[in-house]
Amino acid sequence: MKLYLAGPMFTAADAAYNLALAARLRGHGFDVFCPNENEPTNDKTRTDITPRLIYDVDIAALESCQVVVFHVSEDSGSNWEAGYMDCLAKRVDPDRYYGVIGLATDMRLHTLPHPEKVGVENQAFHINALVAGGLQRSLGVYLREPAMIERLIEIRERREGSGHGG
Repeated sequence: MKLYLAGPMFTAADAAYNLALAARLRGHGFDVFCPNENEPTNDKTRTDITPRLIYDVDIAALESCQVVVFHVSEDSGSNWEAGYMDCLAKRVDPDRYYGVIGLATDMRLHTLPHPEKVGVENQAFHINALVAGGLQRSLGVYLREPAMIERLIEIRERREGSGHGG
């Protein structure tokens, strides 16, 4: 099963996390497209990189995968990628495309909302309801990596059988 990692990728911390997550997923036998290591568009010394080129590269990679692993964030590109895969899985070819699984690692999601505090005083994190609902209708959303990986293994076994080839 081939996975596309979608999430923030522009800081050193984002890149390090993405590369480590890709390695952990590969350790479980998944084929992983990680934009941080695979896109020719990451070479910022090139002068021929355009938004259309980035779009074409990303869409081709998405269409070669069965699942988007969506690191829930406010990254608009990742949101676009997740929505694109959701459409492929629901409207285009549900046998070929499996859907989107969310990984919401923001520690504030573990904070219970305080009913007497509003605005910035209430530090519980919020995920856009449309995004949360879409993930719930697709492959789910998980707060911790091990639970998400367990779900991916379950999806692979259900869709492809236990004798997976990667």
